[in-house]
Amino acid sequence: MQKIEITGLNHEGAGVGRLPDGMVVFVPGALPGERVKIELSARKKHYALARLLEIEKASPDRVLPPCPEAGSCGGCQLQHLDYRAQLLWKRRLVVEALRRLGGLRDVSVLPVLGMVNPWGYRNKVRLHVADNSLGFYRPGSHEVVPFFHCRLVPSEFMEVVRELARLLPVLGRGPEHVILRRGWATGEMLLALEARTGWTEGEVLAGKLSRRFPELVGVVALPSGEGYGETILLGRNYLEERLDGLRFHISATTFFQVNSAQAQVLYELAAAMAGLQGGEEVLDAYCGSGAIAMWLSRRASMVIGVEVVEGAVQDARRNAVLNKVDNLRFHVGAAERLLPHLAAEGYRPEVVVLDPPRAGCDRRVLDAVAVMQPRRIVYVSCNPATLARDLALLQKRGYTPGPVQPVDMFPHTYHIECVCRLDRM
Repeated sequence: MQKIEITGLNHEGAGVGRLPDGMVVFVPGALPGERVKIELSARKKHYALARLLEIEKASPDRVLPPCPEAGSCGGCQLQHLDYRAQLLWKRRLVVEALRRLGGLRDVSVLPVLGMVNPWGYRNKVRLHVADNSLGFYRPGSHEVVPFFHCRLVPSEFMEVVRELARLLPVLGRGPEHVILRRGWATGEMLLALEARTGWTEGEVLAGKLSRRFPELVGVVALPSGEGYGETILLGRNYLEERLDGLRFHISATTFFQVNSAQAQVLYELAAAMAGLQGGEEVLDAYCGSGAIAMWLSRRASMVIGVEVVEGAVQDARRNAVLNKVDNLRFHVGAAERLLPHLAAEGYRPEVVVLDPPRAGCDRRVLDAVAVMQPRRIVYVSCNPATLARDLALLQKRGYTPGPVQPVDMFPHTYHIECVCRLDRM
């Protein structure tokens, strides 16, 4: 056991301190300004990991987590930090990434747009099944923490999960994971069971659940592991969500932001930063199932979406038809291959939207965008580190990054979403 002072938080929300020999140590659950007792759990070449044993001096920003599993469940990391302090820390996280990793000291970072009520916001959850328990993995392990008290999901989820936990033991070994989704505006729910081959009790389970939960519009079975395809066990294989007058049919595997309320904030920001007047062509790279493209189509003459996941493009095309949008076109393919091809053919959109995965944009994408010379780029990021890297690269290619607007899509976790506008110099 050792005593240390916590001086900061790392990018995953763990407390940062130093051991007596000067080595950096990360302590999950500790906060800046605290004096704590710790026990080392691992010592690496350049840092150490430790367990928090006792808090001798607490931070004024420390609060009592409302969830009894907050310290052991891997679903969130910051319930012990006051929500206003979370927003301040997330802004600092973005500022430090821009300065340290991108060398961007002159780019303004606006205050984080948080939620009035940062609880019960998740519209999707994927749970592990082990030993008749459903839940998240305990951090750093494959031990399932039973999912009975989560404050990040709506109460309707918890009722279905409790009934699932009661029924699964009597229906034999089968599901390895459970996906539960809910339409925020419609209240519709969709359940997906990722099951082993040969499990035959799915329809029985679906029937029992549907009798108790009429809002459950569909139950589907998905193959575990690397398998493809799905089997409808009950109802339909999608639910409907609505945002700002747009309708979205969402299947079990469709990518859709897990926070519907903040998704609308994010999409409105992207549209505002695009500055569309109605006559522009827009290229949406990494478009997923087309939500941002659909949003922008109401203010543009044409939007072209590019996405590598074929199923996502199928969802995007279906939703375009559902909303009677005829100025959208989607292409299946990797952005790093399709964008250079489009640039070589002379395609010159006025606005480009980049919404890459956590790894950020491939250099070939940034090079192709520079060749296209749009007057404006809107970059939507879920990773401050790769955002900083890519903004610096785009700056070298002739684009000035404007203010970065962080949006808190995932309260009580270390994740932060950002939107940034870049104008051609």
